[in-house]
Amino acid sequence: MGSAIHYRSFCFVVGLMALCAPICAHEGQPLPVAVEQHPRSDIAFTANNGPYPNPERGFYRSATVPLQSLTRRELREAFAQGYRLMYVRIDLDDFREQALPQELLAKLDRGFERARAEGLKLIIRPVYNYPSGETDYAQAEDASLERVLQHIEQLKPVLRKNADVIAFLQAGYVGAWGEWHTSSHGLTTPTAREAILSALTSAAPPERFVQLRYPPYIEEWMVEDGGAPPRASIGFHNDCFLASPTDVGTFSEDEAERARQRAAMARLASAAPFGGETCNPLAASDPTPRARCADILAEGASFGLTYLNGGYYRPIFHEQWERDGCIGTVADRMGYRLSLKRMQFPSVIRNGDKGRLCVLLANSGWARVYNPKAFQLILENHGITKRVSTTQDSPDVREISPGKEGGFCFELAADTDLPPGEYGVYLALRDGAESLSQDTRYSVRFANADDRGAGQWWDKSQAAFHTGGVLRVGD
Repeated sequence: MGSAIHYRSFCFVVGLMALCAPICAHEGQPLPVAVEQHPRSDIAFTANNGPYPNPERGFYRSATVPLQSLTRRELREAFAQGYRLMYVRIDLDDFREQALPQELLAKLDRGFERARAEGLKLIIRPVYNYPSGETDYAQAEDASLERVLQHIEQLKPVLRKNADVIAFLQAGYVGAWGEWHTSSHGLTTPTAREAILSALTSAAPPERFVQLRYPPYIEEWMVEDGGAPPRASIGFHNDCFLASPTDVGTFSEDEAERARQRAAMARLASAAPFGGETCNPLAASDPTPRARCADILAEGASFGLTYLNGGYYRPIFHEQWERDGCIGTVADRMGYRLSLKRMQFPSVIRNGDKGRLCVLLANSGWARVYNPKAFQLILENHGITKRVSTTQDSPDVREISPGKEGGFCFELAADTDLPPGEYGVYLALRDGAESLSQDTRYSVRFANADDRGAGQWWDKSQAAFHTGGVLRVGD
């Protein structure tokens, strides 16, 4: 049970109900039948197809400068354009032969602070080189294994301190662009890979995924854990998505092996995030891109596409999707897409009573929510607003798979100090980090239609959905 949360003159308790365990633990089950003395409100909602920029998903903007030089202006422009994700590298080019200086770590910290101030989350990749062209990668220098491990350890406290604005971590460090297909220091050997991945997953902030570039390395890492679900939260990023039959060397040239690898990465998508970018098809032996709507819609769903570069090789891919008429669907379906379906709660709760509020959510996106979120109830009565956050015992929206539903129930308890009256009921889904929990820019917008006749609408100022429900509190 959750503990009481006091707000001046009243207390409202929100916690996971033991009686609701079946619905909270399993997708697709109906809301439990209420067995309470007081009448209950049973509210239905309508989903819609509107475009909603939500945190940690969708098309991303690639930063023009590394994290240590990132400006608030660039971040602000990205947010205004509808982006909620920015890819940014950590440039380690000057430090291949030395430890990272404190000055650099301080600059990185300030880069994270700027992202936080402008409402964006970041996809991070540490790199030792970033070739300007796609043909000069063979000469790109990385660092020795000893130096890489040192740098990973040095970056650990900075990354953990700023985990709230990190959406995903890409492995980086190895080879040109940190993509692991080459190395000037032998970092692609099995021994080196194991050492680097062990260090990366140990250094990563809790509950953040580390994404790898190549399926064989991901599978190798998983097999070492007995073929169980991916250990240490390993995911997949494909930086040549849809670009050729092999995605320009991402998958095997052998057709049978390629089919097996693709199936394995599709299975991985049920547990870990997938994202990346397209690339130049001419870099492949068979430069045949899969650029039609049928391709992106099928593979976006199959691989659980969460994010994609919005500005790379647009003429071949994005502009084709625009011509074919599916660009809006792609933008809507990437990542999670949560909509309210039904909510039940007591119409009346008297001081000293207990009841329960149950919510049914649907996920029509291509992927799960991957980072922690927390429900918040907002009660309004004639200008008096009370916000009640759920406790750490709350159910987890990350368990709702694509195309599935999930039910969540909370205990409601009113103490003798709760002012009587009728309270409008709002529901919000906040960022799970305490530092961002009250920042409405990081809240999830439910994909529900406004229905003023039913008293249902999205309240932008509070980043919460007015459910149309009324909770009457009385003596």
